[in-house]
This record gives sequence, C-alpha cells and structure tokens, in this order.
Amino acid sequence: MKPVFPAFAQHWRQAFAQPTTEWRVLRWLAPLVFLHSLIYVFLAPPWQHYDEPGHFLYAAYIVSSGIDAPDDVAIAREVADSMYRHQFWPPGVQPDLLSPHPPGIPTDQRHHPPLYYALMARVIGPLRYLPVEMQLYAGRLVSALLMMLTVVAVWRTAQTIVPDEPRMALVLAAMVTLTPAFVDLMSAFNSDVLMNFAAAAAFLGMAILVRDGWRPTGLALAVLGASVAILTKRTALPIIAPLGLALLWSVYRRPIRWWMYLLGGGIGASLFAVSSFSLTAEGLQTQPWLAAIERDYLRIPIVPWLVSWADWERAWPWYQRTIEIAHNHFWVRLAWGHIPVWPPVGDWFYAGLSLAAIIGLWRGTFSWPATLPLWQQRWLWLCLLAVIVAWLALFGRLHPLPLEGRPYIPRGRYLYWAMVPAIWLLALGWQHLWPERWRPYTPFILVSTFAVFDVAALIALITFYYQN
Repeated sequence: MKPVFPAFAQHWRQAFAQPTTEWRVLRWLAPLVFLHSLIYVFLAPPWQHYDEPGHFLYAAYIVSSGIDAPDDVAIAREVADSMYRHQFWPPGVQPDLLSPHPPGIPTDQRHHPPLYYALMARVIGPLRYLPVEMQLYAGRLVSALLMMLTVVAVWRTAQTIVPDEPRMALVLAAMVTLTPAFVDLMSAFNSDVLMNFAAAAAFLGMAILVRDGWRPTGLALAVLGASVAILTKRTALPIIAPLGLALLWSVYRRPIRWWMYLLGGGIGASLFAVSSFSLTAEGLQTQPWLAAIERDYLRIPIVPWLVSWADWERAWPWYQRTIEIAHNHFWVRLAWGHIPVWPPVGDWFYAGLSLAAIIGLWRGTFSWPATLPLWQQRWLWLCLLAVIVAWLALFGRLHPLPLEGRPYIPRGRYLYWAMVPAIWLLALGWQHLWPERWRPYTPFILVSTFAVFDVAALIALITFYYQN
C-alpha cells in the first residue's frame, strides 16, 4: 500500500526501527496533552472564555431546580460578583447586586439543547456549596479531559487510515494539541468542548467504516459520536453529510461513477424538498415536522434563510469578511476572541499556511488515483467534503441577511466540529507542496511552527491578564 503522506514513512521507518505499541504511545501522549491543557485551564482567569458565564449558569440552574429552572437570583449574583472581582468588566462598570432581578450576565445559553449542561450539572452538583470559581474550574478540568480524548481520537484516526505511517499519527495529534485557539476553547466551561470531542470520535468511526466496511465499532462510534455532537449543539448538524457518505462507502466497496453521486444527491434533495415544504397561497411554507425543528432546534426561519442565499450581491462582502475573521479566530484568537497571538505575524502565517495547503492539495489530487487504494482516496474526499460543508454552514450563519446594518460575523470556533479533516488536509497539502526529497522533513517543520505559536499564545495570555 502506498503511503498517504509520501516519503515520510519510507524515510523514518528505518530511523525508528523499534516498533512502538499503541499502549506505549498512549501512556505518554495522553498525559502530556492533559498537562498541556491544564496550563490553559489555570492560566485564563475565571469567566474569560467565549460565553463561559452563561454556560456555567445554565448548569448551575439545573443543579438548583432542574432543566426548566427559572433564573436563580442568588446564583446569578454570586457569578456576577465573581466576574467583578476578577475584573471581567471594564473599570467603572459594576453589576447591580441589590436588584431583585438577576444581574445582566453574558450570555444566556438556555436556548441550546440541555445535554451538555445536564452532564456538567452532575459534575458541579456535589460542589454547589463551594465558591463558584471552584465549580468553574471543576468544569474546566472535565474539558481538559475531553481535550485529551479528542487528541487521542485524532491519533487513532491517523493510525486507522495510515497504519504504515505511525509517526504521522503523532504529527497530527501534536498539531491539534498545539493549535492555540482550539486548546484555549477546549479548556473552557463551554458546550463546544463536548461537541468537538463527539465529532472527533465520529470521524474516527467514519475512518473505520471507510477502511473496513460495515463494522459494529465503526458504526457505533460514527453514529453515536455524530448524535451526541448534534444533540449538544446545532453547529454540528452539517456532520450528517460526511456521515452519510461514510455509511454509503461502508456498504458499497467498489468505485462509483461521479454522475451517480450527482444523480443520488439530486434525488435525495428532491425527496427532501417534497417532504419538507408545501406551496400555499401565502407562499412557500415548511411542513409541520420541519417547522417544529425550525422552532425548537434550528431557531432560524428556514424559508427566509433559503431566499436570502439568492441575494449574492449583498452577501458577497460579508462572505469575504467572514473568511478573514473566522480563519483568524480558528487559529490565533484567545479568550472571547479579543486576544490575538503574535499579531500580525500569526494571522499572516496561518493565512499563508492555509493557502499553501490548498495549492499542495490541488497538486496531490492528480496523483491520488495512481498511488492510493480506494478506501484511502475516499477518506481524503470525505475530509474535503467535511471542510467544504463546514465553511458553507458558517456562511449560512449570516443568513437571513438583515435589511439594515451588519449581520453577525460567525467565528472560527463554529468550524471545530471538522477539526479532524481540517488538520489532516492541512498536513497533507503542506507536504505535497514541497519537492519529494524534502517531504520527509516537512511535517516536523510544521509541528515546530505550531509549537512556536503555542508558546506565543501562552505569552499573550500572561501579558494580557497579568502584566497590564
């Protein structure tokens, strides 16, 4: 079998003649990832992550009175007081702790599915009488564990797809571990953490299905992981696309003509449209079952959302702005997105790296059919599909476009459910960019640069929070 990452395995197999068992790797890989995450857990002051106060309050309300609990003024006051003591608000801003109403705390998360918050309520419930900061850090420790498991899933996915290139699995695991914005978010009290872990487990299951066909382990990981991700946050809903493709390929193991994909996709889209919409005198309307999902889960008016996509002229400038902001936040924005890592070098470096990877992937696609078995080709196409769908879904968050003013620009964290395929394609595209004789060394160059920016991220956090 030809290696997916060319020349890497051939060059380093001799250098590492002593085989390393999976258990030996896990015994040092998992603790290192966990310890690295702990640095971020305790370096960021309380409440200094995306929507962390709101995520904590949802879980705390469940501890207090259950899933449908109303505002608990006492808990909200305690959180607001903690935020004030840890200088969350600008100087001169102080929450009203004497009002009979809960103080204003950003941002209410009770519109999200309750799965993550019910689980976190089990974690902080026994600690309910301790200071809220201790409860918060207990939740962050759970996030660090999930970050560790996410990296293990990435490593195991690479072991599944490229079993003859064990060192490349470590390279991919290291890249995920050392991505500043990702590890920063994955050390927070935030439902994104569970969603991202579940999505990584789902892609591991998809890798097993693509390689081995219909297997209980792969099926369970793929379906259960995707289900948990979707039930945790609507951001993960696009994972259905690569999951469906993986299930198809797990059953149909022979090559499929390109026009059959188009035909099948067209038939599927037509059946969905017929069963989901009806044309009435008032115009296009959603069917009751879809209207219920629209109201309770998606929280988006589907018909205006679809119509808004056609307004290409108005949307195009916002697409461009979204690419810039989301890409920067995906890699090098910390906390609430207000702490950049090594500006502007960080933005330029990762923009250039992404462009280089795209060029390398374009070069590599011409050699895939001749050098890779069908299941490895399919894995790469599945990764491409996942990344494309992730970006389309991100653009979808701009719609429906407001009649006046600017829309909300989505951040890069909404792409993290596709972290596994994104980091895979980045490494592969980077390697294919270089002449073949240099390719054995390029993954280590990539990991080294990631390590540099990881250190820069820690310096940025220390400088922002402890030296100002």
